[in-house]
Amino acid sequence: MRSKRQQQLVRILAERKEWMKSKQLAELLGVSDRTIRSDVEAVNREAGFTVIESHVRQGYRVLESVEDLGERTVKQESDIPQTPGARCIYIIQKLLFEVKELNLTILQGQIYVSGYSIDNDIRRIRKMLEPYPGLKLLRTKECISLSGEEFQKRRFYKDLLVAEVQEDFLNLNRLANLYKGFDLLEVKDIFIEVLEQFGYSIHESMFPMLILHTGTSIERMRHSNYMNGSDKLDGLEETVEYQIAEAFFQQVSSRLHIETRKEEVSLLALCIMGRRASNYAGEFISYHGTWYSIKGIVEEALTRLWETYGMDFRGDEDLIAGLKMHLYGLIERLKNGVVPENMFLEEIKRKYPLVFEMGITITEFLREKLGAAIADVESGFLALHIGAASERKNSNYRYRAVMIVPHNQSFSLMCEKKISEIFKGRMEIVKVFNYFEEKAILKEEADFILTTFSLHHQLEILTIPIDLFVNSDTEVRILQALNRLDNQRIHLEFSSHIGNLIRKEHYYSKLDAQTPEEVIQIMCRGLEQEGVVESKFQEVVLKREEMSPTSFVNAFAIPHAFGAFAKCSTIAIAQLRRPMKWGEFEVQLVMLFAINEGDQRMIKMFFDWVSSVVDQTGKLAELCVPCEYEQFLDRLFPSN
Repeated sequence: MRSKRQQQLVRILAERKEWMKSKQLAELLGVSDRTIRSDVEAVNREAGFTVIESHVRQGYRVLESVEDLGERTVKQESDIPQTPGARCIYIIQKLLFEVKELNLTILQGQIYVSGYSIDNDIRRIRKMLEPYPGLKLLRTKECISLSGEEFQKRRFYKDLLVAEVQEDFLNLNRLANLYKGFDLLEVKDIFIEVLEQFGYSIHESMFPMLILHTGTSIERMRHSNYMNGSDKLDGLEETVEYQIAEAFFQQVSSRLHIETRKEEVSLLALCIMGRRASNYAGEFISYHGTWYSIKGIVEEALTRLWETYGMDFRGDEDLIAGLKMHLYGLIERLKNGVVPENMFLEEIKRKYPLVFEMGITITEFLREKLGAAIADVESGFLALHIGAASERKNSNYRYRAVMIVPHNQSFSLMCEKKISEIFKGRMEIVKVFNYFEEKAILKEEADFILTTFSLHHQLEILTIPIDLFVNSDTEVRILQALNRLDNQRIHLEFSSHIGNLIRKEHYYSKLDAQTPEEVIQIMCRGLEQEGVVESKFQEVVLKREEMSPTSFVNAFAIPHAFGAFAKCSTIAIAQLRRPMKWGEFEVQLVMLFAINEGDQRMIKMFFDWVSSVVDQTGKLAELCVPCEYEQFLDRLFPSN
């Protein structure tokens, strides 16, 4: 049986589909050239035939005839986090939802990293926990555990989720790449044209999910997989939504040369209706002789999410409508033995592990409820609904405050109104109390407490003294508290996202080059060889550099390519062997960022970080000193 390292070796070669030298592989896997040779021999010996071909000068590659073997290994290893940021999320998830204690020796074997890497990850997690004083990562011998109140654990999870989905969960440009046989964006344009013909408008929050539904339906129909056996829905064919769906599929059918059926038209019509679909689809559906309430199952599923994660989506009518329609289709697929295509599963699992975890939770609930073998791929579709709802929930997010005013009720109303008016875009007062009680405060899930009297308590919630008449000091204190909460959220997002973009294979310590152009060429070539960017990327970066050097003070440069996007967001790092004249400044650290079109918000986050670090001369000097990859991450995300 292959070791984890040997499986990863095959995975890397299968992904690259070209020759790789033993030195490259040794650096990626953190072993010697000799170990790589031994692992290649072991893989071939176990298989009984040549899986990995070797060449004296060119190195190693997976033979095309056994490439599917490598792809199977990729799927086996897809659950293994590949970056420090992903490992931190993996460990946090384990401690929050699976185990009370995590054995570090077993963990090393599960995610295939050294004890040194695990120690660094523990330091990063402790840094992430700093804004939550009640939460502590404890280490006892070879085990770690997360201690603290359940309230704080749930708040931490929710903040991580906010950082994960942020503003771009359902980016159609990114998801369009998952459909290989047709252009999803063209399908979107057809759909918009049909809507305009009928003068029909759809709420923008539901539009991406509708497009993904149509894309998935088309992908299924391209392979002759159709919904069938559905009962006729009385009156549905007379609705405008049915006519829209019918006109849409007629155009799609003629352009993509696929056959459409009434069942597909009906399902799309119901999806377009959203909340009103229950008038036609009915509230009950039969499966294996038992009648189930669709509404009841959805309510139970959302309650399960609330009880498990503290995320309350039970009032999101758009989500409820979407899940009802998905559940209706899911049960039809179960009846007909249909398994959806695995288009979203790996993408969501890799980029949105917290959202995916909630999709898994609903899938497990449905397996229990229906007593059915539900395909894992359904988790990806369910996660899409949850992620979209989470993004909606957080796009208009305002911090929750409770106010404690023990007397002068008339003045308290005036105080509440004034604070709400001044800070209405950033916070809301969810409850006003005449006294303090821990249980009541916790129930409101408040981000901070406003109090008109001196208050001492044991809760780990930011507490701000205010004046009943809301003077300038009160305004300043509330503003400082809001900024502090903003910084905590930004810190979480930066740690979990930016840290995830810096990969070992794109890290250069003591890079020896003579000119900025040569540095850029080396770094871009590495990104291109790994399939991160196209060949034109280097040209665009150099052209941007000609316009104005991207050096900042006497320390570092951040070359980039506005308008040229990467296949996956990556930040390449180079610590130069010696300082180099770069524009007007002497530079020793180069950070080249290549951003996927769906991650454009990362650009602002990255530049915000650059702006902050410029003023930290000590930190900047430390980052410039050549060191190993793990040491650089420790400096970038210090534990203290």
